[in-house]
Amino acid sequence: MAKTQDYQLGPFTYPRGWLMVAAADTVTSIPTEARICGEDVVLYRGESGRAYMVEAYCPHMGAHLAVGPTGATARHCQHVEGETIRCPNHGWRFGPAGNCVDIPYSDITIPDTLRLRTWPLAEVGGCLFAWIDEEGGEPTYELPEVPEWHDPQWLCSPVEDMGEWAVHQMELAEHGVDKIHLANVHGADRVVYHEVTFDGHRAQTTSHTATLLPDGGEAVAVTYSRYTGPGFLLAEMPGERPAILLFCHTPVEDGRIRGWHAVLMKAAGEQVTDEDRAAHRQMCEFSRLAFEQDLHIFQRKKPCLRPVQIPGDPPFRRYRQWYGQFYRPRADVQSIQQAANGVIVTEGVHQAPWVETAGR
Repeated sequence: MAKTQDYQLGPFTYPRGWLMVAAADTVTSIPTEARICGEDVVLYRGESGRAYMVEAYCPHMGAHLAVGPTGATARHCQHVEGETIRCPNHGWRFGPAGNCVDIPYSDITIPDTLRLRTWPLAEVGGCLFAWIDEEGGEPTYELPEVPEWHDPQWLCSPVEDMGEWAVHQMELAEHGVDKIHLANVHGADRVVYHEVTFDGHRAQTTSHTATLLPDGGEAVAVTYSRYTGPGFLLAEMPGERPAILLFCHTPVEDGRIRGWHAVLMKAAGEQVTDEDRAAHRQMCEFSRLAFEQDLHIFQRKKPCLRPVQIPGDPPFRRYRQWYGQFYRPRADVQSIQQAANGVIVTEGVHQAPWVETAGR
């Protein structure tokens, strides 16, 4: 299993950016545990409904904050009180900012050093994201809105936990610009057009794929796949029933990720019909199959530390250059973006070489 340093992406082990930590509906007033970027964390919602993520272990004597109350604690200790979380071992209570606000059996002046580490959170499209930053800075970009999630004309699947994959974060993201695999892995008959646009913290792929029809003609489908940051992908597919595939992946450990996905589809008319629901179920199965096909590859491949780039390939090296911004100090980001920004166009799988047209 390759680690970040093996790819020479930068000095940081984990990427800076908004990374998904849980499906939003799984985070409740009952604290739950997760493993994010090599750290044990606890997620919970306060009485206001706002979600919080804190380090998992009480600074007093190391009890895990998501361990359910038992025995006398279950009778006398309220785990979440207001916006605070209480340790199930000795009852210490911590506020949203991580500071200890109450020690029930002592009247000492609580020092500010008795605190939990916390992370900024954002909720988008049924997903809960945390801002991860080894430099400890404030967020440098905003997540895209997903208004379709709340639109009654759109059918939205639950956000599905795809489990852990033994693959580095960067290789999984890089797979999204790989036009060649669309035919070989996912069965597209022909890739007609493929374009990758690097723009700051975003990378968008535009793909036109053709399916052969019984009469000898072709049906061409267009997909706009946009990465925002290191692990949030929205793939938009226009049509009679426009669809959006949502895919997020976050390091659990260095070289190992957890993935989630959801499928959104708009009804053909103003009201959702049984035909719309059937089409949405079909799209969900199609999406799940596509991820299983990708997983089949990743479960059996070795890490690719130095891609062999040939004419006709997608821009793997440029993608890694762009992706490196998330592993380097903030002071380096602008120069990395300026070097990576631009548009790379490939006519299709059977045409070469790819042609870069910067500034399009």
